[in-house]
Amino acid sequence: MIRSMDCAAAAWIGAACALAAVPASAELLWSQSFDSRALGGPMRFSIYLPPGYHAPAEAERRYPAVYLLHGVGDDERAWPKFGQVEETMDRLIAEGSLPPFVAVMPDGVKSWWVDSADIGGPGNYGTAVRDDLPAHVEATWRVMAGRDGRFVAGLSMGGFGALRLGFSHPERYRAVGAMSPALWNRVAPGWQPSDPARMTRIFAGSFGEPFDPLRFLANHPRRFLSRVEDPPAPLDIYLQAGDDDGFGSQFATLELFQELRGRTIPAELRIDDGGHDWTVWRRALGPMLQWFARSMKAS
Repeated sequence: MIRSMDCAAAAWIGAACALAAVPASAELLWSQSFDSRALGGPMRFSIYLPPGYHAPAEAERRYPAVYLLHGVGDDERAWPKFGQVEETMDRLIAEGSLPPFVAVMPDGVKSWWVDSADIGGPGNYGTAVRDDLPAHVEATWRVMAGRDGRFVAGLSMGGFGALRLGFSHPERYRAVGAMSPALWNRVAPGWQPSDPARMTRIFAGSFGEPFDPLRFLANHPRRFLSRVEDPPAPLDIYLQAGDDDGFGSQFATLELFQELRGRTIPAELRIDDGGHDWTVWRRALGPMLQWFARSMKAS
């Protein structure tokens, strides 16, 4: 009662009380699902809602969203469980170094985030994550519609997928981020893997079974670079890798960065200490999100 009277007596105390009513922590909803037209069935995802999302004072506010894509062998639980998305975003938002963002973390199985239903692969995950998932999220939660508030990023296989989505449809995203992207730059027409069974384990038929290098190259992010050279609106690009990446992602990432520069396409490159693992990706998540926020502010 005393607190209520104090708030009524002084405007600045009233403001402080209103702030105190805002939830101190975010909300993380694990393994949600919706019916995806592209998949012909359910698509699972986890979603992070920032602190204050449910506060009455924020009832009309719409939030930017980042779509975080996982790597081979993971699912919609990987980013929140191993990437510490909730902890990282809570901390940055509390510090004031990141505006409140929604994070959407879908399950893409071993789809490589491409369409493959026509060849008996995992399914049309490229279309599902590009069209169906944002439509569902923007209709269900207070998320900004349109490219200026939409970001896509991923690690390893998810980095491949994020770059492909951003490069092939720059009109849909404000910025794209790729951590240790699995670009497989050595694949060329006629390329034959030395271990076909390993390719099946990694690609799960996403590019044909046996692995079809032409199908892979037709879906490679590089194929769509011409769309980024003269997009309807600028697409900001963030690349990151560890300097001790055992899969050579740092070299493929540097090669892509140099090609972007050669085409006068602006890009940000970060080579950090570490390998191809969650230790690197957890550490890289915050700087990438902050870079996204600056990109949004500049738009």
